[in-house]
Amino acid sequence: MSRMRPLVMNENMKIYRRPRTWVMLGIVLAILLASVVINKIYERPSSEEGQDYRQRLEQRITSMESQLNDANFAADAEYTKYLKDTVLVAKYALEHNWDTEKETLWSTVMFSSNLIQLLSIFTIVIAADIVAGEFAGGTIKLLLIRPVRRWKILLSKYLSTLLFALFGLLLMLVSAMIIGAAAYGVDGFSIPFLAVKNGVVVERSMFLQSLVNYGYECVSLIMMVTFAFMISSAFRSSSMAIGLSLGLMFLGNMITAILQRYDWIKYFLFSNLNLRQYTAGQTPVVEGMTMGFSIVMLVLYFAAFMAVAWSLFTKRDVTA
Repeated sequence: MSRMRPLVMNENMKIYRRPRTWVMLGIVLAILLASVVINKIYERPSSEEGQDYRQRLEQRITSMESQLNDANFAADAEYTKYLKDTVLVAKYALEHNWDTEKETLWSTVMFSSNLIQLLSIFTIVIAADIVAGEFAGGTIKLLLIRPVRRWKILLSKYLSTLLFALFGLLLMLVSAMIIGAAAYGVDGFSIPFLAVKNGVVVERSMFLQSLVNYGYECVSLIMMVTFAFMISSAFRSSSMAIGLSLGLMFLGNMITAILQRYDWIKYFLFSNLNLRQYTAGQTPVVEGMTMGFSIVMLVLYFAAFMAVAWSLFTKRDVTA
């Protein structure tokens, strides 16, 4: 570990001394700030928020209960469950005088989790270039002549890529809380997240729920970044790594949807990335799939990606 630390520090210096790194992080924060500003502009007047939230909740409950009694909706089990859970949460909020539609700092934090996909794109760019860029620039020789084994060099690059992603996530989370508090105040800080478990409404910490949302989104981030890192190590081409990774990232779910009728699609990477489908009452891609199965498949894909990257990087001769 004593030899790994300077390697990781060196790779981090390479990442953060490049202007593009800060530009990418700045874009994420700019989009977050812009979304809050736009939402604030079109926000309901504060004089209306406290007056009619109960009326709005009651109207929503009435509307959803009428849908539950409609035979056209009864056939959709997933949507019916969603309606029942939403009604339970709305009634619980009414009993405790909570305006669940009011914008709070947690609304901003929850929205920020949607930007993790954008952060994934930027991290893929870092992962695609961190190995291939060394070969393209000819600096790989300076690394390989050092008295350090190749696998440690490769591992330091991968860890540095993940540390960049972690830094981006922490920056997003903290910025979202600060921006949300500045825009909406801290009045709703203590309001819990309401969820339905076994037909009963339960209260959860909004901060912990935000971390859970981040965690679900990070599954895709880690897998796609690892894939880009593998392509970068195997083919020494950052453009190929970026192209293949982003192509699969945007088309993977579409391919899964098209081939959903085939049982073997459950072994496809993108069929297993959404672990939220097992906790949010959604129907799995293929009937019979479980969270345990998806986790095993993700571990196998991760191991395969890293094995290919390690094998080709450590055994291939450097001639240029």
